[in-house]
Amino acid sequence: MSWLRAITGRFPSIVIARRNVSRARTRSLLAAAAIMIGVVAIGAIGAGGAAFKQSQLDRVQEQGATNVYVSPGLDREERHFDRTDLMQIDETVGGATIVATESRSMEYRIRFEQQRDVSATYLDDPRRLYEVAAGEIPKNWRRSAVVSNEFALRHGIEPGDRIMLAPEPDEGEDAVFSPYRVTAVLAETQAFGADEVYLPIEATGDRQYSQVRITTQSVGEAEAAARALREEFNGRKDTLIVFELTSLVRLFKSIVNGINVFLAGLGSLSLLVAGVSIANTMLMSVTKRREEIGVLRAVGYSKADILRILLVEAALLGAIGAGIGIVLALLVVLAANAIFLGDPLAFTSESLLYLVGAVVFGIGTSLVAGAYPAWRAANERPVEALRG
Repeated sequence: MSWLRAITGRFPSIVIARRNVSRARTRSLLAAAAIMIGVVAIGAIGAGGAAFKQSQLDRVQEQGATNVYVSPGLDREERHFDRTDLMQIDETVGGATIVATESRSMEYRIRFEQQRDVSATYLDDPRRLYEVAAGEIPKNWRRSAVVSNEFALRHGIEPGDRIMLAPEPDEGEDAVFSPYRVTAVLAETQAFGADEVYLPIEATGDRQYSQVRITTQSVGEAEAAARALREEFNGRKDTLIVFELTSLVRLFKSIVNGINVFLAGLGSLSLLVAGVSIANTMLMSVTKRREEIGVLRAVGYSKADILRILLVEAALLGAIGAGIGIVLALLVVLAANAIFLGDPLAFTSESLLYLVGAVVFGIGTSLVAGAYPAWRAANERPVEALRG
């Protein structure tokens, strides 16, 4: 403990402040408890809310928040895209991944099951969009099909099974079924726009596409790609329909941030109550120690010294309350991180900001609350203080 003696020797105001706090132990503990409650409220609500927001943003991103979907616009003559269109879109968005698809409704029949409708997507390679859970997609896949995980589970399909598919017939005509062997089952996904059956684009016969999916690495890149497409293609006419989920992400962020700030603001009200408690504690302490303060002034302590002692005392009360409060807040945030993010130690920068802010706000409230009693004690005349 030599380091503690060295510190207290260099700063006698800390020794005096600590003694004063211990002398009025009950009042000091109550004042520190009020600070503790405020710190717990701000830290736990703010950091816990940040963990919840991050978990929901991760989920939205998994569902395709970093993707941009492009379809032919209302003012476009052709209701599809060709190779030339794909090259122009690719040049506009730069290094993003471009996947063109053609979606159609088909009828299918599996073994002896009843004939039903199914949504099918034609594309070059499903591996550019999804992960494969079972089976394998050959590089040159022809007359074969890939199915979604949900579709496979619902109908008990495994790689190697054969399904019968047919384009929707015109009115009055019968469906003409063709056999397709399932080569792979895709991994489960929550992505927006996932279909049930995926077929090679050559099966359409014309290599025309109804939609282009642009995959980026972040929400910011998705916004930039969507903006570039609108500026390049949608001037006087809307030749492209550009859809992205980033606007929903921004809306969600603003809603959660607003709720978080409101709840943290309610928590900060307890710090205002704590400030009143500390001010009352300090005023009572100054009143009871008028003679002691007068003696200190008489033996050479200046106004600045008295002011420093009492401010250190207020800061000490705030530090005790904030120290206990931040430990309790951390326990709450660890539980919130484990629930929402799956890792107790998955602190975000926003979470840390709330925790640090709670401690600073708690100690700052103590200093502000102790400022008037300290000023009042420092400016009292020594003679009047010695009279009691």
